[in-house]
Amino acid sequence: MTTSFSRSRRDFLRNAACSSFALSTGGALMTQFGLLNSALAQGCSYAPVGDYKALVCLFLLGGNDSWNMLIPSDSTRYAAYSTARSGGPPAGMAIAQNTLVPVNVLGAGSGETYGLHPNLTELASVFNAGNAAFVVNVGTALQPINKSQYLTPGYPVPPQLFSHADQQAQWQYGQPKQNGVTGWGGLLADRLHVLNPGMTVPMSLSLSGQNRFQVGDSIQPYTLTASGPVGLNGYTGTGGAGRLSALEQMLAQTYADPFSRTYAKTVNNSLGYYQTMQTALAAAPALTTPFPANNPIAAALQQIAKIISVRDKLGAKRQIFFIGYGSFDSHDNQLTEQPKLFTTISQALAAFNNCTINDLKIPQSVTTFTLSEFARTLNSNGDGTDHAWAGMQFVMGGAVKGQRIYGAPAASGSVFPNQALNGPDCLARGQMMPGVSCDQYSATLASWLGVQSCDIAEIFPYVKNFPTADLGFLS
Repeated sequence: MTTSFSRSRRDFLRNAACSSFALSTGGALMTQFGLLNSALAQGCSYAPVGDYKALVCLFLLGGNDSWNMLIPSDSTRYAAYSTARSGGPPAGMAIAQNTLVPVNVLGAGSGETYGLHPNLTELASVFNAGNAAFVVNVGTALQPINKSQYLTPGYPVPPQLFSHADQQAQWQYGQPKQNGVTGWGGLLADRLHVLNPGMTVPMSLSLSGQNRFQVGDSIQPYTLTASGPVGLNGYTGTGGAGRLSALEQMLAQTYADPFSRTYAKTVNNSLGYYQTMQTALAAAPALTTPFPANNPIAAALQQIAKIISVRDKLGAKRQIFFIGYGSFDSHDNQLTEQPKLFTTISQALAAFNNCTINDLKIPQSVTTFTLSEFARTLNSNGDGTDHAWAGMQFVMGGAVKGQRIYGAPAASGSVFPNQALNGPDCLARGQMMPGVSCDQYSATLASWLGVQSCDIAEIFPYVKNFPTADLGFLS
């Protein structure tokens, strides 16, 4: 070990935070100790690339009531929506028709019009500018399913529908019949990290601590905060020098047992990642795009923008970012709390979109997308909504074929489903049946990032059961 590295490490240890460091190392330890299959066979080969691409995942934790995001505004379908939502306030969840923000949907059926929730004004502008799209009626599914099939005993459905933990895991895992350890973002990184031959930090970066989405068989995420990279704490002040000396002595030893050896390696790697990120970000150009204050999503996206701005210093050609935000679990006080949440994400996403255009100048290279474990019942419980199934997701970026709604034709003939309670597309309380699988949605994003079809089939094994693995919303 060189003297200069030892100094950098000592500075790192003295200036960082222990709890966050532990989060960034946990997944790597799990992988190294055989809890994952690190010998995964990968049949595809990847040629070097000259361009840059990034996926930014925003997971809306708790089950977002997405049926109040994009709403039919034509009189016939709005009436069905309002009836299903038990009418307007105080007991109903329907958003008043005259408050909807109009959006111009390309390819909409004859007579179909739409509007966004009044607290999604900024997202409406992004959508109308052609930089965003909605994917509707998407949920966990093993194969195409309709209401009749769902009600048939023995028809295959994902396990533990309507469960927060299980559905969050299945959306992140990419295999909705199982509850594994890896996530599809991590499996993408396993394949695509070879496109970053000069990269000095992991290609998967989390702004929200540990998550299943970014856990791979061999590539693990590096965790940082909206303020930047964070490491160890407790090595200054009384007793700090002694702890620092003891840790450095432990790291310098050679260990026979795999746990100690892997832990020492992981700590040393993280020390290097911290120093690399700190150095690169210190040289980042100032961003001129204003981001809203007191907005945790905006702060995280602003940090992501800074990291993307120094992609060349980091040697990055492909990156995957993760943000988790919520709770969107709106059993109570939905009409009070949901507008606040929508304002937060709308203002943050619009600012990030502007930043990719005006500061980064690579809007076509950054795709931001939402995930959420499930939508909510259309029917009100009197103060909110309850766990349901399929919902809608939002995709944003210069590569998005925007101003459109994507999905599979529903019973209505439109990609937007029939919202009549207990109708052809939903169950008694308005639990919508999925027309599109989360695998199809995720595989479309993976393909855009550069994953080849032979690996798509391995990462998303159930996607073969559906008509297409590419929903066509990215170019």
